[in-house]
Parts: sequence; structure tokens; C-alpha cells
Amino acid sequence: MQTLERIEMLDAICKLFPEIGFRGKEDLIRLVELELKSLTALDDFFDYGGAKTKAIAPRQIYHVLAANLYVAGFQSVLLGLLVGSFNVVQCPQPVTEPLLRFISLLPKKLKNQVKLCFEFNQEAFEQSDCIVVFGGNRTIEHFKALTPSDKRFVGHGHKVSLIWVGTIENINREKITLSAKDISLFNQLGCLSPQSMLIEESTPSTIILSFCEALAESLSKRSSEKGFDINIEELAAIKQLRDCAKALGWTVWESSLTEINPWTVIHRRSNSFEPTCGYRTIYVDSVDKTKLKEWLKPIQGMISTVGVFETIPDDIVRLFINAGATRFCSVGEMQQPSAFWHHDGRNRIEDLVRWVDWEIQNQDVKS
Repeated sequence: MQTLERIEMLDAICKLFPEIGFRGKEDLIRLVELELKSLTALDDFFDYGGAKTKAIAPRQIYHVLAANLYVAGFQSVLLGLLVGSFNVVQCPQPVTEPLLRFISLLPKKLKNQVKLCFEFNQEAFEQSDCIVVFGGNRTIEHFKALTPSDKRFVGHGHKVSLIWVGTIENINREKITLSAKDISLFNQLGCLSPQSMLIEESTPSTIILSFCEALAESLSKRSSEKGFDINIEELAAIKQLRDCAKALGWTVWESSLTEINPWTVIHRRSNSFEPTCGYRTIYVDSVDKTKLKEWLKPIQGMISTVGVFETIPDDIVRLFINAGATRFCSVGEMQQPSAFWHHDGRNRIEDLVRWVDWEIQNQDVKS
């Protein structure tokens, strides 16, 4: 099956699941052209640097999915199908239902290229020539250690996202509403979900309090939308974080834990980054920008997206880049990256393939 045939068959699934980030076949064509330099790179040799080259897809990819977010699974399987690989998917229980639905709606020819496993499949792992893993750093290191050096390994470990607010002069309710959208989508469980909103310490406390109140109001307005189920352990984690914040003297805005989608806003002054417990729990951190480098140290190399509230100075951009940030965008767009974004700073399909070069000048080659 040629690349364009697969793209035609994936067109409908992109439209059924817009959260994947691809609007349809046009985006998939553009992605292949951008990353592989030719739409037919997987099908035949093409001219490259005075010679010819061809991309070789893995015969079989073993995907290990994380339990927190099904969208990454959709994307990973779709990209595996795009390059023409057979896909074995180790799927944890919390994301099984959406993955089964996704696979059930694939065209038959592509559906036959996907196999779900609900626990580690040693045989399938050993037979795969590419391993793609999503999860915490321990999970990444575990599977990386299992992967022989002759197999391609692609790991997507834990990442953190932030919102840079800077100095506040006026309460921009439109931007606050967009920030609440970024916090609320996927119940703040993914790597693109902001954990903290950074406000320059020089901002008057009265303005910061007004900002937090407006943010709490925006989160409250979104609390009735469809979210993920929250179990008793997760509710306990939210309560514990709230109690700790109050004990430390931080100001807390909160909804009832009996709501469908409880939310929490915590204003604090802290010397360094600390994660929230997710589930629409956001820190509004007053930070001295001259100490921002030190504040970011706990997440050095782990920053995914920096949402920009209004503007961001060049020196702050450099600080974030040096700390490992791989994406900047306006608030409201944090959870919906471009179809062509570099996941964890890397090309997404180019990461999966290997290249074969042909440098014999007087002989044509056919794959």
C-alpha cells in the first residue's frame, strides 16, 4: 500500500477525532512532505544531496501508552499507520475504551494493522523493530533498558507546561478565559496542561488577587463541561493539596469537591516549581524574574509548552529555552498544538523511520 493510499484512508478518522490535531489528509500530506522531504519517501528513492535516498518504516511498532491521556495513543497509532507499520499497542485500562472505539472506526485494511494488548507482550515486543513509550521517567527508563541497541526507541516522558503572565496592569478577562480553557481541557492530566501561571513579583497584591478571582470565576463557568471521572483517591489528593496550601498561608479559591469537575486556584510565593495534583488545580505563582532561572531548576529539561498570556520579554524566552522548553504559544492554544509541532522537540514521523542512501551514479534503483 502506497503512502497516499494510507493517507486517503486516514482522512475520515482525522475528521472523526479532531483532538488528534490533524484536520484531514491535507495535514497528513504536509507532515510527510515536511519531515521526509518527499511525499513518496516511503515508497521509492528520490533525489537527495546529489544522490538518492528512501525512508524505511518499521515493520512493527510496539506502543506503550500512558494511563492518563488517550489522545497520545490516538496520535501514536495514527502515525504508525501513516508510515505503513503493523502496530502492537500495550493499552492500560483507563484508556482502553476510547482506544477500542478509535480502532473500531478505522477502515478494515488499517484496522488489521493494529493489535491491542492489555499487559506486556514479550513476544510482540521482541518482534518489533521500533518501540514507542509514553509515561513517567521510570517507565521510559524501564523499556529503554529492555530495548536492544539495534531497535529504534522513542520515549516520551513526563513533561511540564507553564503560563507566563508577567506584569499585570489590567485584568484581561478574555485571556483569563482562554487560560481557564487550557487548564480545564483533559482535566489538566497531559504534558500540555499548565501547572502554574507565573506573575512578576512586582505586580501589586490587590491586582494579583483580582486576577485570581477572575480565573476562579472562569474555571467555575467551565466546571459543568464533560470531564474525566475522579475517583476517591484523586479527590483526597486535591483536598490534601488544598489543606497544605492553607496551612502554609497561601490564598485558595476552590469549588466543592462534590462538583463534577472541581477546580482550585492557589496564589503562592515559592522559591521553586512544584507540581499540582492536576484536575483543574492551578498555582498562580509570584516570581522574581531575576530568580526565574533558579525557580525552573526542578524542571530543567522537562518543560514542554510555555503559554504566553499577552507578551513575553526576549530575556525570559531565552531562560525558558535554556531550561528546555520546546514550544511557545498563546494561551487558549496550549492543548491544541499545530499538526506540525515537534513533539518533545523532535519530528514525529521522522523519529520512526531509518534511511537508505543510493550513491551509484550510473544505475537506477527500484525499491
